Amino acid sequence: MPHYKNGEKMKILQTVHSFPPERGGVEHHVYEISKRLAKNNEVTVFTTQVEGTKDAEVVEGINIRRFFSLGVPLFKTPKFTPTMFLNLLREDADIYCSHHYGSLMPFITSLVALVKRKPFVFTLHGYPKLKGKRAFFQFLYKVFIASVFLRIADKVIVVSKNSIDDIGKELDTSKISYIPNGINPDDFEGIAEQGDAITYIGKLNEDKGIETLLSAYSRIKEKYPLNLMIVGQDDGSKEKLENLARKLKIEPTFLEVPYSNMKDVYRKSRVVILPSKYEGLSLVWLESIASGKPMFSTPVGDAKHLFEQLYGNKSESFLFQNEDELIQKLRNFLASEADFQKTIKKAEYMCKEEYSWDNVSSLTKHAYEGVLGQ
Repeated sequence: MPHYKNGEKMKILQTVHSFPPERGGVEHHVYEISKRLAKNNEVTVFTTQVEGTKDAEVVEGINIRRFFSLGVPLFKTPKFTPTMFLNLLREDADIYCSHHYGSLMPFITSLVALVKRKPFVFTLHGYPKLKGKRAFFQFLYKVFIASVFLRIADKVIVVSKNSIDDIGKELDTSKISYIPNGINPDDFEGIAEQGDAITYIGKLNEDKGIETLLSAYSRIKEKYPLNLMIVGQDDGSKEKLENLARKLKIEPTFLEVPYSNMKDVYRKSRVVILPSKYEGLSLVWLESIASGKPMFSTPVGDAKHLFEQLYGNKSESFLFQNEDELIQKLRNFLASEADFQKTIKKAEYMCKEEYSWDNVSSLTKHAYEGVLGQ
């Protein structure tokens, strides 16, 4: 059983399918909470190898171990790491934690925690809603993999309230705690000036709905001659998107930008658009709004709740169901931007006040301590 005593430093082991310098909301979340937890605790992150990184290194006080991995057809997130299980068994953490529904990391980590009789915490960053062939594989994952680690888990943290209904069908809901994503408010100061680009930020994969944005842009670019920036790491869809852009006779700029330079991306943006098919609580929503940039999104995950909280009675002006709605609401905004400035400024202030990584890491720390104290 755990040897942790209340008030002592915790030995925390996190596993995640990828970690910075890889980009993504899950990767950024784990990095931000881990570097804060590492100030007063011993934190180790097990993840996969990235070209140009070391197998073992210390970054911001986090002990990072990277392992060789093999990909899984049709998916980017599930990665098989042949040597990680045995290396996890050699660790002596107080608490084992893992992230992301769809990854294999929670499965192997929960088994290690079970063998070592240590607590296991799983963090859900969004509940996938896949279609076609991938839906069948998600069903297999749900039945044979998720059912195991969710049963073993002592606590399940969700970053999206909307995900509670989905994941609640698969486990005892008393295990669930809601802790949202966050931002570093200081990172988004002084960049609210008007840019000249319509911007997408996120991974380039079929679940992000980027085709909708490309098609919508092709229909408004004559009247509103703004640039189109597609910012994010290729996750299997870049070539398809480039081909579609040529077919639509548009010339978007595709960029991969390190997180340290994202401030410039937001500065150059007039609006940010996320046409995703599913999300939890997207960091792009929070970062865009905190930058003073109008954020348009499909009403997925916690979008409706967040937009109502921050945009108030104008929230519906920023939510769209399909391409035609996006065009209509984007045209309405661009034709009367001055009417939205007070709403955008208030949302910026509220976002910086309500959401911060310091608060998220503090809530996470208390959640871990609560599990260890059981």
